This record gives sequence, structure tokens and C-alpha cells, in this order.
Amino acid sequence: MSFSDDYPFVFRQQIRSFRGEDRISQLPDAVLRHILSFVPTTKCVVRTCILSKRWKDIWASIPNLYFRDEEFSSSADFIAFVDRVLLHRGSSAIQKFHLHFNRYCAEDFSRVDSWISTAVRCNVVELVLSIGSGGQAMFELPLSLVTCKTLEVLRLMMSLFIINNVPTSGCFPSLKCFHLHFTDNYANYTAMRLFYFSVLEHFTIDGDPGPSLLDLNIFAPELKTLRIEFSSSNDMHKYYNIDIDAPDLEKLDLKVGSLSNFSLTDTKSLVEADIKLCFHPNEDYVQEDSVRRDTEFLAAISIVKYLSLSGSIYEACSVPAFDNLIKLRLVHFGGSHWWKTLMKLLERSPNLECLVIDHQIHPTRRQVEVEVIELDPEKEEEVIEHTGYEVSLIEVTKYTKVLNWIPPNSVPNCLLSHLKTISIRGFRGKGCNGYLDEMELTKYLLKNGRVLEKMIIYTPGAFRDTKEDIFNETSMIEWSSKVVQVEIIEKMFYGE
Repeated sequence: MSFSDDYPFVFRQQIRSFRGEDRISQLPDAVLRHILSFVPTTKCVVRTCILSKRWKDIWASIPNLYFRDEEFSSSADFIAFVDRVLLHRGSSAIQKFHLHFNRYCAEDFSRVDSWISTAVRCNVVELVLSIGSGGQAMFELPLSLVTCKTLEVLRLMMSLFIINNVPTSGCFPSLKCFHLHFTDNYANYTAMRLFYFSVLEHFTIDGDPGPSLLDLNIFAPELKTLRIEFSSSNDMHKYYNIDIDAPDLEKLDLKVGSLSNFSLTDTKSLVEADIKLCFHPNEDYVQEDSVRRDTEFLAAISIVKYLSLSGSIYEACSVPAFDNLIKLRLVHFGGSHWWKTLMKLLERSPNLECLVIDHQIHPTRRQVEVEVIELDPEKEEEVIEHTGYEVSLIEVTKYTKVLNWIPPNSVPNCLLSHLKTISIRGFRGKGCNGYLDEMELTKYLLKNGRVLEKMIIYTPGAFRDTKEDIFNETSMIEWSSKVVQVEIIEKMFYGE
């Protein structure tokens, strides 16, 4: 059965009877193939074969193939279509091969394997595999993919897979961009052991591995950027073990529950690091091994010039010297001791020039104490008249003054000689939790910032007179810098 048999005869006749000059069909084959390469799915590309005899076989040499099983009523129809397309194309070169197959079962593994092998034989350059869960069966990526000499871009979006018998050399010899996305967080027993990427420049791992055994041991001498972002719950990180050896790494973007299962080696080229810790350390249950590995991780990134840290580290961690650091952004989501992390970093960053403090929490009223007292009988009639209720007791609310800030014994060197700009985002109102801590910290920075040139305070303006309160309180102390300009802006959202 030919592809043209899939479409009604009347429809073909209507197309042929279209009056007017067909300029598109007069274009060279190479131009037509280029145009069709932008069509989002191969199924739509194949339909062009009914336009005219001129178009009958153009689709068969299109370099980009996009297969999606959701376009078909059944997996059997999808499998048959992919087989027919690849058979009809023969050995034509493949630039991009995208396969989205989410309704497959374990019996389809061999078919998927053969499709990947065909793409490899046709010198595929970009390969995207989005494969759903086939029960609890493990899909093994073919060795031909690992040793493919033309593959430059690889995206794997799947849950249950493994790569076995990975050679210690010749692994992905031309791969420059690798994106590994985990799906189906209920799956388990995922395993992956990768050893050597000779020319890899960009590596991304994200998604939710769930309770999977994720074992990554990577040496990538030309890796420039590394992004790892897991959405797993706090107790899942214990299943992961990731070791990266990347002497040319320049940018690191890490969003995880804990640092304790990540190891970086030879990061002499690292310039920028963005670390987001989703779960804060419990100081009541400190594990020595976790503290040790956190300390080692901080030492591995201590060469950076730009650091963004979201969350807190263990108080027991030994913070290394960040001698190259010129810009620091600290993001916190509440808690009473976030400023300790800040002061540790300031003390160990002698050349810091720019500081950004980002409060990523919604302003809430300060903690209160509720005292129940007996109502004055003389006032009871007034209360009844005003509320309509008979009461003999009344609750009196008092704001508590919660202050956790403790100034350091000595002023960090960066405040005395290098820190020029400070931005405080999300500064809360006078009646909010944490207000006293952030106000005392702000006054401390103004009091000791000897070369400070500008401080910008962003406040959400959730409470009345916030700007006036901030200005009045900060003006009560003597500012160390004579040229500093303080600007207070009411703004709920702000850019980086």
C-alpha cells in the first residue's frame, strides 16, 4: 500500500484542479527539502506526497524526522508508520531524529532499538528520545548510539533505562550537548554509568528520578556548562551519586535537595555558580559525612567570580576563601539563621564588590503572644453594645520582639575596602516576621560599609509607612561612607 492510498481520490483531484501557477513546485529539490524540514511532524510531511508527481518522493529525503505516537490511534499504527518511513528513505542522511513514544511496552524494545540503530547508520546529528514507562522493564540504549561518530546533540526523556558496557574511551566521540530528563517518578532501578565525554560542552540533568539508583561518574575535559535540577523530595537524594570531573567548566547551575551527594573535581576554570538548595539543613540532626561533603563542595566552587546561593548551609561547614568572588546573591525562604550563612560568606570574600540579598517569602505578621484577661465590668456594656455579644473575657494581642541577629566580632574586609553596591529585595514591614533581623543587618552594612556607593532597598509595600520606617531607622546611625546613596523602592516584583 502506498502513502497516497491513505487519502481520498476526490481530495487529490481537487488539488490537481487548482488553477494558477505553482511556483513552489518549480523550486529545486534541495529548497523543497529545506522548506519541509520545518514542518513539525513527519506525518504531515508525508502527506505532501499527494500534491503532485513532483512531490511524490520529496519527503523521502527530508533530513529531519519527527515521530509522535499521540498522532496515531494505536501503538501498532505508529510502529507500522515509522517502519514504512525508514524503509522508504533507505540510507538517506538524517540530521535530526526525534522519537516520542509514550505508549510502548517491553515487547517494543527491539523495534525502538532498530530505529535508533538506523538513525546511527544514517549519520544522525541530533537525537531526541522521549520514551514512556514500559512497565518495570529496563530499556538498554544500544552500544551503537554510545559510539556514534556523528551525534552532536542528545536528549533523553525517559525513566527506566541503562547503558551497559560503556567503553572507557570513544564514548560519544562527537557529542557536544547532552540533556537527560527523568520522567515517571514512580519508576525505580534506573541506572546510568557514564565515564568519558571527549568533546561535551553542555550537560543538563533534570526531572524527578524518584527512588531510582542514579549513578553518574563523568569526566568531560571540554565541558563548559553544567545544569542539574531535581524535583525529588528530600529523602530521595540519598539514592543519587554524581561525580563530575570537568577542568574547563565555566558555569554551574545546581538545584537539588542536598549537596552531600555531589562531587566536583578539578574546577579551576569555574566562573559562575548558581546553587539552589530546596531543603534546609536540620541542625538538630547533623551528620558528619554530610557536613564534610558540603564543605568539600564549597571548596570546589570557591574559585568563582559570581555566586548565587539559595538556602542555607550547615553551621558546622567550614566555608573556604572565595578570593575571586566579586558578586554574591543570597536568597532565603525564611528561617531565623539565614544571616549566619551571609556573614560567613562575607568574611571569606575579601574582594566582594556587589551584594544582593533576596527575601523570597511573603510578608507575614510578626509572631504574637495572646493574653486572656478578665474584662472590666464597667466596659462590658460598651463591648456588648458594639459587638452584640456578651463576653466576660477578652484576648489582648502583643507583638513579640524576635531578634536572632548577632553582629560578628570583626568587620569583614570586603565591607572596609571593596563592597560598593548592595541590593536588598523583599524587605518586609515593621510588623512582619524577621523585620528586626533584616533591619539590624541593614544598619550594620551602612555603619561599616566604608566604600559603599549605593544601597537599593526593595519593599513589597504590603504594610503602610514601610518606606518611612526604613528611612527613619537607618538614619539613626552614622553611615561609614560619605558618598553612599540609599534608595527605597516599593516594588513587589523585580528583575535579576
